[in-house]
Amino acid sequence: MQGIIEGFYGPPWDWDVRREVCAALAEAGMDTYVYAPKDDPLHRDRWRDPYDDATLEDFAALVEDDTLRVGFSISPGLSIDTSSHDDRAALLAKIDQVLAVGISLVGLLLDDLPPADGLGDRHAELTLWLRDALPAEVELFMVPMHYTGSERTPYLDALSRHVPLEVPIGWTGPRVVNASITAADARAWSDAMDGRRPLLWDNTPVNDALMSDRLFSGPLRGRDADLPDHIDGYLANPMVQGRASVPPLLSAAAWLRGDDPDEAWSAALGPARLLAEGCDGAEPARLVDRVLGPDGTSIGDDGAAAELHTWLDAAADCDDGGWGPDVQPWVERLRLEAAVARTALEVLRADPDEGARLAPILLLTWPGARRPGPSVLGGRGGIVPALAQAPDGDWLATPEVVVPPASLTDRLVEAAFARL
Repeated sequence: MQGIIEGFYGPPWDWDVRREVCAALAEAGMDTYVYAPKDDPLHRDRWRDPYDDATLEDFAALVEDDTLRVGFSISPGLSIDTSSHDDRAALLAKIDQVLAVGISLVGLLLDDLPPADGLGDRHAELTLWLRDALPAEVELFMVPMHYTGSERTPYLDALSRHVPLEVPIGWTGPRVVNASITAADARAWSDAMDGRRPLLWDNTPVNDALMSDRLFSGPLRGRDADLPDHIDGYLANPMVQGRASVPPLLSAAAWLRGDDPDEAWSAALGPARLLAEGCDGAEPARLVDRVLGPDGTSIGDDGAAAELHTWLDAAADCDDGGWGPDVQPWVERLRLEAAVARTALEVLRADPDEGARLAPILLLTWPGARRPGPSVLGGRGGIVPALAQAPDGDWLATPEVVVPPASLTDRLVEAAFARL
């Protein structure tokens, strides 16, 4: 399977967005969409409760679109008694609801649970039971409690012993969120799992929880070109903002095909280019690096300065580019910061007297751009859940959780005042 899993914490997508995203990704060669929103109470907290007829009709309509294969996942781990006949019957009854409308892929999600002795054997037994209980034509995958890293653990050993090879097991890479995932990482996991290849649940471009101030609107980065040869499927976890997720996901689709992910991303942006570049930050950062001279306080490349001024001028008047109202906070923040950065650039490009006349504007506008809010133009630092897991399943912080400040607005303003 090669596709996406709507597996974030936060408001689930509406059905129109799901249909739009699935259609776009099908054209790019992806083949799978999996329903798994953590904040659908009937997916996790109230997993025993049946879906109503209206929701089942929505599932059926998505299946009937015949764009991506539609998968359904359920996350019963918080409250299920894995050996209880009643709980197993409730789990199968819930799954049977969606099988009846044409779904043929099921995910058993047992992630984000507190560690406990014997959990590996219990999860393996539940997975094996469900595989036997489902029709043969229905595909099953599972996501374990221990889903990062590449060390052998008692929990993973139990899964390796008992879960059939036909059931892919999910893995997010060395960390929960990863700047890079290599083929060697996947091979190391396979070695720890007696040769089984992982189903890569790639937490990109997801922006939930600790990352909700950011739109990860840039292309897929940091994934080895040959990584697809060492995994048993790929599911990207998209952003809470569904339409804004499409260009990064099309970039991932290109990578899976062996094409250039940067080119596919750029071709997909359309009228959202300014917002995407402003939230990603790489393109304006390239220009700022060229603009600031060796001392960081003067113009080093006037051609780049003119290009940056044009970019900032347009960004100060950008719109959502068709991504919808859920990206409006980033639109407003980009307009604000681009206007401040443009003024700072004008101070840098002006003669000393004119720069001194312009500089007071920065004193009035820069503080507003520094207040907490959505992250654009490189951002002012933050954290990401680049967490690892100990052999017993406990979470471990890593240095990668810290995102250092990289604000392009601040760099330009500081350069302007340094010049004065």
